[in-house]
Order: sequence, then structure tokens, then C-alpha cells
Amino acid sequence: MINEKMSNSEGPTDQPPHRVDWKGDVYSQVLGNERSGYVRGLGLGPTPSVLWGSRSSFGNVDQEDSSNEVVQRLEHDITELKAKQNEEMNLMKQNQDNMQSELLQMRQLMCKYAPNECMPQNINGTSSGTR
Repeated sequence: MINEKMSNSEGPTDQPPHRVDWKGDVYSQVLGNERSGYVRGLGLGPTPSVLWGSRSSFGNVDQEDSSNEVVQRLEHDITELKAKQNEEMNLMKQNQDNMQSELLQMRQLMCKYAPNECMPQNINGTSSGTR
């Protein structure tokens, strides 16, 4: 039957010789449309769902439990990261305050020993650039 269909069919001549058509080809005309889970032309053997069951029946409860565990672990990680970030931010602010006080002391010493080199300071402790 396939040979008859192949000899009677007039396919386009611009197709490559080893091209496989899936819709409307000789195989689909003889064997019918392709069915999900089967390899067309190899019979009606067992499908993956027959051998191993459908994917939807695989331990949904276990998946939910593991999902909850993952969510809890991630929330714990986020909490730890936020605490670490706050600790580092406080340390950086403390270092900045220490540096600003040291800079102020250095400027005061400079003005004491070299009064001609002192520059007026803005409110935030930086020099204004004028002498």
C-alpha cells in the first residue's frame, strides 16, 4: 500500500532527496496521524507512560514538601544575607566617621603649623578651593 501511494504521489521536485515530511506524506496517509508517545511506523509497543506511569502521578506530595524546604532554606539564606549586609554597612559607616575625624585632625594640625596653607572648609569638611 505504501509503495502504491509513493508511486502515485507527485511530490515537489525541489525537495531534498532524504527529506522527511510529516503532514500529508505517504506515511501519514497510510498509518494515520502521528500519536503522542509512539514512534510512527514501529508498531503499538509500550509507551513511556505505560512503562513508568504518567508524570503527573509521580509523588506530588514529595515535590510539594521539597519545594517548601527549598523556600524555607532560601528565606533563611536571604535573612542571613540581609544581616550580613547590615553589619558590613554599619562597619563602613564607622570607618567613614573615623576617617573624617582623622582628616579634621590633620587639617587642624596643618593650620597650626602652616597657617598660610590652610583652606576654608565647607560644612561637610571639604575644602572650598580658595585661599
